[in-house]
Amino acid sequence: MIDATDLTTIEVRTQYVRPFIEKILAKTKLSVATIGIQYSTDEAAPASSEKESEEGIIGTLYQEIGLYKGESELDVRGGNNKSYAEILEEASALSAYLTREEQTLVATVASSALVSFLIPQCDYFNFLHSYFSSTSGTASSEKLAHSIDTLEQRLTNAMLWNQDSTALGGSVFPYSASRMRSTGDDNDDGFTTAYFHRFLNQGLVPYLSCGMTFCSNKAVIRKQASNDIIQLISMAICPVIPQNKVKSKSEAGASSVEECSLLPFSFHLSHNDRLQILRVCKELTMTYNATANDQAALTQLRASLFGFASYVAHSDTEATIAFEALVNASLNENDECGIQVEFQRLLQMLGESKSSCIIKSTGLCLQEMILKYKGNKTKIHRFALRLLAKQFDAEIQSAKSTEHNSSNTASATDTENIAKRQKRTPDNCKPFRLIALLKASVVIFSTGGCLQSTEERNVDFEADAEIKQMIQNATILLQCSTDDQLVQSVSKFLARALSYEPSYLIDKLNVKRIFIHMRQSLLSTNDVNTIVDALKPLIVTCSRQSSTFAVSFMSFAIKTYSTQERVLWKLATYVSIANPLAVAKRLSNLGEGSIDENVATSKIRTILSLGDASAPDTLQNCLSLAECISDMWVLFKLVRVSFQTNNYSFARALLEKRLVCGCATQQSYLYFNALSKLACGEEVLVMKGAKGITESLELLSSCNSMLTSLAALHHQNEFDFQLELIRIRLDTLNLIAISRSLTAEVLMTEGTLSSKNNRSNLYRKNISKSFGLLVSRYKKMYHLWGLHRCQQTRSTLRTLQSMCQLLSEFTTLGSKQANTPTTASTPTSKSTTPKYDQNQSMNMTISKLRTDVLEQMPKSKQKDDSVSHASGLLLVLDAILKCNCPFPSGFFQHEAIPRAIVNISADPNTLPKTQNGDHDISRDAKSGAEVIDVVPGLGTKVILSGVLPDKFVQSTDIAVSEIIAWANLQYEGQLFEEDDGVDSDVGGSNKITLRIGQDKSETTGSTYLLPAGKFIMPVTFEPLLQEGYYKVNVELGCRDVRGGEWKIPTSSPLEVIFRVDDEGSI
Repeated sequence: MIDATDLTTIEVRTQYVRPFIEKILAKTKLSVATIGIQYSTDEAAPASSEKESEEGIIGTLYQEIGLYKGESELDVRGGNNKSYAEILEEASALSAYLTREEQTLVATVASSALVSFLIPQCDYFNFLHSYFSSTSGTASSEKLAHSIDTLEQRLTNAMLWNQDSTALGGSVFPYSASRMRSTGDDNDDGFTTAYFHRFLNQGLVPYLSCGMTFCSNKAVIRKQASNDIIQLISMAICPVIPQNKVKSKSEAGASSVEECSLLPFSFHLSHNDRLQILRVCKELTMTYNATANDQAALTQLRASLFGFASYVAHSDTEATIAFEALVNASLNENDECGIQVEFQRLLQMLGESKSSCIIKSTGLCLQEMILKYKGNKTKIHRFALRLLAKQFDAEIQSAKSTEHNSSNTASATDTENIAKRQKRTPDNCKPFRLIALLKASVVIFSTGGCLQSTEERNVDFEADAEIKQMIQNATILLQCSTDDQLVQSVSKFLARALSYEPSYLIDKLNVKRIFIHMRQSLLSTNDVNTIVDALKPLIVTCSRQSSTFAVSFMSFAIKTYSTQERVLWKLATYVSIANPLAVAKRLSNLGEGSIDENVATSKIRTILSLGDASAPDTLQNCLSLAECISDMWVLFKLVRVSFQTNNYSFARALLEKRLVCGCATQQSYLYFNALSKLACGEEVLVMKGAKGITESLELLSSCNSMLTSLAALHHQNEFDFQLELIRIRLDTLNLIAISRSLTAEVLMTEGTLSSKNNRSNLYRKNISKSFGLLVSRYKKMYHLWGLHRCQQTRSTLRTLQSMCQLLSEFTTLGSKQANTPTTASTPTSKSTTPKYDQNQSMNMTISKLRTDVLEQMPKSKQKDDSVSHASGLLLVLDAILKCNCPFPSGFFQHEAIPRAIVNISADPNTLPKTQNGDHDISRDAKSGAEVIDVVPGLGTKVILSGVLPDKFVQSTDIAVSEIIAWANLQYEGQLFEEDDGVDSDVGGSNKITLRIGQDKSETTGSTYLLPAGKFIMPVTFEPLLQEGYYKVNVELGCRDVRGGEWKIPTSSPLEVIFRVDDEGSI
């Protein structure tokens, strides 16, 4: 995409688009009237389409290749020496600024250029002109659909035209097509193949990935050109397609496929060429839903890709590329039936293949298909889970039968011969198949419960039964301790599945089954440490959901590994993460043997998880254990764990005694000192409560100053998250201190106030609004940074937001001016709190304060409610201060969020035009925003186009599926001043809010990501009736695969100004 953030739409079209179109017209000998582009007469250079009147026209693309290589003496006029690869590359960069007619021209050029490569004896000029031979004007009428010849007829005419030209001694390249294009890899002359591959990689790939193919409009020519490209690619990839595998969705599509089935025999392609074309299919992208004809072309492409993988591929790597392209074609078709067919076909290939490369590739393809499907995710996920469960059960049963047969054979056959035969059996690939199936199943559970419809609240009982059966089958695989990768995949799958199905561990038999198989896995392995690390997700999940499992597992660990302290303490650490009480009861039985660095680290992490490090004896014990650790990075990780578990005393001591003293740079010294101040400030609040607010504010302010200095040294916004979190924390403590003083005043005066407009009453009015602003700031942090931080950080930000919301409701109710409670306005009840957040101590405190205090305050029967409200508010404030405030682990992640480069432009198809043909667009002198002239009563839209950086996508914790936008429209002022009638500047007009677009929770536009992070998204606005200036602010965001919405920072603000004028447009 072109970076045009500092250019207006008319500047881009004047400086880039129109010269680009003029070069295409001069190169292809088409005229403006033929293709229907409406330019003024002095802007578009006239071009004749009469082929007979020109001399020296390049009739085939291979003549153009020879021209660049000096093989031809043909003259190049007007400097139009851009190759078609460069033309398509430039078209993809300008795609957001091209009109429908211009995009149609580019589509026909791309199709014709591809034809000339595939069939050298074809006159591609004749093929190009055949698109417009039956049209004159815009070529958007549906009557043209019957007037355009089929692909076979137009190709035949183009080849006949080239034969006639050759007979007359006209435009034919001196070298024959057989010499220019040999079908063998060894007999090729070299430069034509290199030029062909350059055309594919530099030209066709950007064009197919920019989203200009298959757009939903009425341009019949453009649809036909796009279908021609897909059909040509399909025939080039797999020349012979079994007709029984092609099932088009319309008679027209079926007839087109049948007619073109013999054309590939005229293609001059080597196997390497077909492989390069295959890679092009991986970049094919559609921006809108395809029509029936488009789906017929994509169906043919899918059959061709599967045919290449099955019959044409020379290696597993080539088949892998074909499968990836097949998934991309299926996702672009966006047809539920097609997705199900390809999912079944890939799953069958995974089960039958004996190649680990093919198995891994098909497994990844299944995951991508589940993640990126754009239709009804609930239905497709249930379908996928059902198939995966059946295949998984078949693999388990096959493994059991193979093991049984092997045991019977061993009794009658030599052991050495058995080992040789087992190496040749398909069972050698069974672990790869099981791992692929488990990873694909994990993707389904990772999407946030799409298996259950949240709208209908109905549960698929068949899916639940299959989930439970799959959990039981996966539990059996825990005994395969010889394959640590399989055990790790099983552990991750069970952890995800049990999180989705927590009722499974309610049954004691299920708990016993998992415990037995896990115990067997640990006892039968030779590398205990590796298996323990592989089982970590399952140990944590089971310990969290079942106290019985946690107690039994700790008893087993103490009994079995009493002499292996490293393994014992590692297991204790994993259990303490989810169930610290089970470890605390058996802490004295863990032993006090020899201490090395690994054991000391595990001991400290276990004690920190128990929350006991604040006691003097425990603190001293942890510090003595830390002296055994010499690695500074390990010490810093212990500091992070201390903050996350609210053990600020140990964190402060470790920072001051070890890390600050070992600093080698100025940045490290500032950073560790800032953390020390932060730990000390939070420690004061935990120990002293309200009495320590003043001291804590001083320490936190010092931490904020050090982080600000540190951020100034980096200049990359790496500490924006940390600074914003500290500043909100400072504001929260200040507001709590003010609220306590106001509450104390009410209690001292017994609610008698001298004046309604005194300073205290004004403070009471604003205090609840101030807490509401803190809620908005936490919400903004959550939407901006939540996607790039872990689940614990997102949960902490939600909890802090709920805390400020509760304080806002309490202060509003406690004010004497509040006549009615406002608890029903924005409730934060336990039913709306995510399950992951409910186990936090702060959330449990908030829930108890809401039910026991806030809901009881309006029911007070005292004469003066202000006194009872004040006493309740004081109780709440002290409880909040004494409660351990959750600390986000994302605080220690110092990475700036990459900013997206986004262009906001007018849609050239909907803008009104002045008498000379120009779009009336300018730029406001004060705000710098682009001013777009809009016709009253007609809807308009702006186009957002840009690139999402690769670092942004890579840094996300959840996969991104869509790009969304929120638009805010405000009335700025009238067009003319009432006094002198002079145009007024937008920036100086009075702002009167007329309409604020959509709410933040409702998006005004959405689209899917294109390859390489590109996107093009139209944002449509309703018709504006009142004249004047309107300012439009657009915020860019994204939607993850779970449905969560997040904000994307941009390099420049997305602002435009609509000028609605009755007289200025025609």
